[in-house]
Amino acid sequence: MPEKQPDVLDQAFVQAAHAALTGSAPKIPPQSLIESLLQREKVTQSQSDLRFEQFIGTWRLCFVTGTKKPHQHQNKTVGNGFYIPRWVKMQIVYSPGNPTDYGPQTSDTVGQIVNQVHWAGLSLSLTGPARCWSKKNIMAFDFTRVEFKAFGRTLYQGFIRGGQESEQTFWDGHVRTQAFFVYFLIKDQVLAARGRGGGIALWAKTET
Repeated sequence: MPEKQPDVLDQAFVQAAHAALTGSAPKIPPQSLIESLLQREKVTQSQSDLRFEQFIGTWRLCFVTGTKKPHQHQNKTVGNGFYIPRWVKMQIVYSPGNPTDYGPQTSDTVGQIVNQVHWAGLSLSLTGPARCWSKKNIMAFDFTRVEFKAFGRTLYQGFIRGGQESEQTFWDGHVRTQAFFVYFLIKDQVLAARGRGGGIALWAKTET
């Protein structure tokens, strides 16, 4: 696949995200989208000025790769992926959080993450602390609380097992022991990152 400039790739990602959210056609073929994401990951440089405020908002998951870690091997793309169906709303929400929970951290690098899934009147939300390591484009996080709703009614809300302790010790931990995303695309409209397990995901911003 010919190399493309980052701005051309970014336009393709916005197009792919829009098609996924609206159901419009044509969609970029999944394999082509993975190839573009791998190109973008390759050209991304470290951003030492990365700030948490760049992530604040609601980001809906549009595209995700499969269980096999996507990569280039002998000029061929290994791995597959798929668009998230419109009838399943999967999103992450980044917010500043409560400064009193940060301990020795600073508010420009830390906050809160919520991972939400909405489907057929059911809603599951996982919440916890998050911290960006600017020199490595990493967002580390831990889910410590859970909330389950059915048709707007809260059925359960509380700490995940061990969540209260994990929430208190998160700020003292090292990224090597935490879940994280390595972001290689951070734009006003879209985000893309590789997770600790090796998979790649693309999100579109739906709320500020």
